[in-house]
Amino acid sequence: MQRPQAPQAPQAPHPPHPPQAPQAPQAPPSPQRRLYESTMLACLSFAAGCTDVLSFLKIGNVFTSAMTGNTALLAIAIGNGQWRAASRSSAALLGFTLGVALGTFVSSRVHARQQLLLLELVIVAACAALWSEVDLTPGLPLYGVVLLSALSMGVQAVAAQTVSSSGVSTVVFTTPLVHLVMAATRALARLPGGPQPSAATGDRVYSFAAYAGGALLAAVGLSHSHVAVAWAPPLAVLLALVSSPKGRP
Repeated sequence: MQRPQAPQAPQAPHPPHPPQAPQAPQAPPSPQRRLYESTMLACLSFAAGCTDVLSFLKIGNVFTSAMTGNTALLAIAIGNGQWRAASRSSAALLGFTLGVALGTFVSSRVHARQQLLLLELVIVAACAALWSEVDLTPGLPLYGVVLLSALSMGVQAVAAQTVSSSGVSTVVFTTPLVHLVMAATRALARLPGGPQPSAATGDRVYSFAAYAGGALLAAVGLSHSHVAVAWAPPLAVLLALVSSPKGRP
């Protein structure tokens, strides 16, 4: 015969968790910081524009910054059985991916912005030096240029996220163009809701214009066979690094 179990003592209720204090809204960046950000974003966008035109015209049917266009070129090359062109686009895609991974690793450190820009500067300068010294015929030197160029742009894609407080990209311009047109249309038509012109709108305009300016400079330089145009991206990244004060993260 089983004995009846003794009734358990009621457990004391847990004290309620104290309500968390609401976080104070983040202060908007100062005008000086906005100037730093705009300058750095414009310099990096200029470097990306130069890089894309250099790679497309000198290497042939490959972008080392614009991966959307590069993916389309890769598909075209595969569809037409152009395996050398496909290998160049694949190398650019691989280099950019490795650059983003490397940049993400560095971005977890203190003063990541300066370290990322310095890393990009070293890689893009090595690319320019190799570009100036070797014959860009199919071979290992050509793939070395593609990998270094795309690697630097992958690092830059991460570096731009540490520069811009509004998330403006320096290697992707389709989405910023959509935001620009939407904001301008809503402002002109006085439509309610949606994105309105802001400080980020100005950064997108400057970055887009700088990208176009870098592309134009590279195209004009290459039309006159100026090898020195390969050093335009390193100079632009150097200017971005100089524009970033050491005291800022």
